[in-house]
Amino acid sequence: MGTPREPWSTPHSRSRLLQLLRPGVNNKGQQLVEFSLVFVFLLVIAWIPADFGIAFYTGQLALNASREGARIGAVTNPFNIDDVKTETCKRLPRALLVDAATNCAPYARAKVTVTPPAGTACNQQLSVTVEGKYNFFFYRFLNLMGVSVDPGVDIKHTTKVRWEHQDTCA
Repeated sequence: MGTPREPWSTPHSRSRLLQLLRPGVNNKGQQLVEFSLVFVFLLVIAWIPADFGIAFYTGQLALNASREGARIGAVTNPFNIDDVKTETCKRLPRALLVDAATNCAPYARAKVTVTPPAGTACNQQLSVTVEGKYNFFFYRFLNLMGVSVDPGVDIKHTTKVRWEHQDTCA
């Protein structure tokens, strides 16, 4: 038989050993590519909860605007639909809700519907509805990437209150 060979005795094996012992010799740009891939992934992971939080916050703003508009309408005598709509629209953020059938310009881009108190009963109620669409940034990003997704969610809040100025109630 022959004498056993050492594992690093050939010139090819020695160069491979030197490459393993000196990292970074032939991997120029590898860190930049890895960082780019991981950074985009981490950015998406961080943005999704923030985007849903902004959507929840927008829903709360719409709910508060409908409540405040209904309260303004409940204490107003004589009742004026245009005043209630205007005051409700002033309480909505312009940038967050989007609706094609908006009637809040120039205050917001949402739709406000006011139902006046009607009837002769003692329990006359009025309602204020705020509706719009919140467009998720992440879904718009997916649309840019070629994935077909509806980028928005409908937000609709209605508040009903008793009208305070009812002459028939004692």
